[in-house]
Amino acid sequence: MKLKTLNVIYCSRIGFGILAALVAALVVNLKVGNPLINGITVALSVYIVTYYLLKWRFMSKVEKPTKILTMGIGAYFLTFIFCWVLFITPFLAPPTATFTITPEHPVAGETIIFTSIGEDPDGVIVKWVWDFGEENTGTGITFNHTYASAGNYTVRLTVVDDHGISSRNTTILTVNAPS
Repeated sequence: MKLKTLNVIYCSRIGFGILAALVAALVVNLKVGNPLINGITVALSVYIVTYYLLKWRFMSKVEKPTKILTMGIGAYFLTFIFCWVLFITPFLAPPTATFTITPEHPVAGETIIFTSIGEDPDGVIVKWVWDFGEENTGTGITFNHTYASAGNYTVRLTVVDDHGISSRNTTILTVNAPS
């Protein structure tokens, strides 16, 4: 059974989409530049190169040369996106949301310094969101906060890395009454 030319082009687009996703995943794994821009660049570059390869191979076998450009474009990019996410996801590690509290035994009315010491093994942390357990929040790698009254407060730090992966750490902070 012989496949029709347009079916061969369509199936080739799917195979090239998988190839482009592998190359884009390799570029992400090498940690070179912006992962999203690199992925889009790889996808478009492979599509353009394969267009000329398919045009060279099948130009004489199709009734409309524009068919070579448009045939399978959706399948190519959908395959690329699906496979790219599938290939890079195992390589992306979540950041750690660890932090220190100074002083260790705070007193109500005293300024407390919360400092994130978390790291991202495959990039950088780009966002820090603090929740101090009393409807007060803050952002930044370091944040100063004062509790008005003694008690136990749930402090949460959520960090987001440059790949959009987040991590959260929660601790119970005991704030003592002033002596």
